[in-house]
Amino acid sequence: MKEQHIVVLYGNSLFMAGVEASLRGRHGLDVVRIDATLPDAAQRLDALRPDVVIFDLTAPDSPLAIRHSQFAISFLSEHPGISLIGLDLNSNTMIVFSSQQHTVLTANDLAQVIQKNTSRIRPA
Repeated sequence: MKEQHIVVLYGNSLFMAGVEASLRGRHGLDVVRIDATLPDAAQRLDALRPDVVIFDLTAPDSPLAIRHSQFAISFLSEHPGISLIGLDLNSNTMIVFSSQQHTVLTANDLAQVIQKNTSRIRPA
């Protein structure tokens, strides 16, 4: 049985339409686009239980736009294991926001999480 990943494209920009066309039909990806301006967009997103949510960082309806920042934060905290991927066509960059959750009770726990999730090595 082939593994299918549900990929939600969140937004209705022309850029997202291009991303949809590029990803549609790829093995292992089930691509669904949700118009972020719909009143029930968050409920639709939740019902799909996606593996990844991709959005245009520069679009006005982006989850990281000022008016949608609370959506992004609550979505990540409520859906551990799902990643938000922001694409920026202007700078050809991608930012991956992870919803990994860790139990941190002490400063040592926090230091371990920082060390595990930091890829930059600096000389001592």
